[in-house]
Amino acid sequence: MYWIFLILFVVAVLIPDLVRNGLYFLSEQRVEEIFIFLIGAAAFFIFIYYERLISFHKREKEKDRKKINQTVKDLVESYSYIGEVNRKMDILMNIALGLSDRSMLSKDRETEIYESIISAANFLMKAERVSLRFVNFETGQTEKEIKTSDEVFSVKNNQLTTLEDHINVKKLPEELVVLSSQKINSIKSCLIIADYDKEEETSPKNIEILKVFASQAIFLYSYIHGRTSEKNG
Repeated sequence: MYWIFLILFVVAVLIPDLVRNGLYFLSEQRVEEIFIFLIGAAAFFIFIYYERLISFHKREKEKDRKKINQTVKDLVESYSYIGEVNRKMDILMNIALGLSDRSMLSKDRETEIYESIISAANFLMKAERVSLRFVNFETGQTEKEIKTSDEVFSVKNNQLTTLEDHINVKKLPEELVVLSSQKINSIKSCLIIADYDKEEETSPKNIEILKVFASQAIFLYSYIHGRTSEKNG
């Protein structure tokens, strides 16, 4: 770009030497002035053109930079999402594999398996407290309860037993309750989650996984206590 202005400057300086005569009705001095004006105008328009060209390239670079940043952000979010899904799948697989081995489904290991379920629910919802409660819907009594802490949950059994059978998820002021869809021998398992991340609640996948946990818990309870009853009988 600069060499163009240099050439125009040299030509402008040499105008008096290049123009020897007048042109038609114009005097030599007037012709020189016109040429100098035209050279100046050309230099001005060339400058404006290059300035706009540079500005255009800057805008394009900024657009490209924003696109790259957005692409990187999307990739990070995608990898983060994939990682989160993989972790959730690992949780489900670990619990599923544990339940598939019937040799592990014993009275001695019952609490351990329940604790793995509530630990998984705790991790999934980023919660401070989780309880797995088995409630008899006929008597309203708690048959068994395993908690991550000794703190008392505000959920009462009558709040659960009065729910219609098709309701598997209940949002309460302080807790989220996920119930097993199955009722075996009048008993349902209830995952009670408190002090959890509200954003995790909005994920349908998380709720579905919690339903799976609740179903696994009631089947485990039924299997172990059914076998215990048979042995006692």
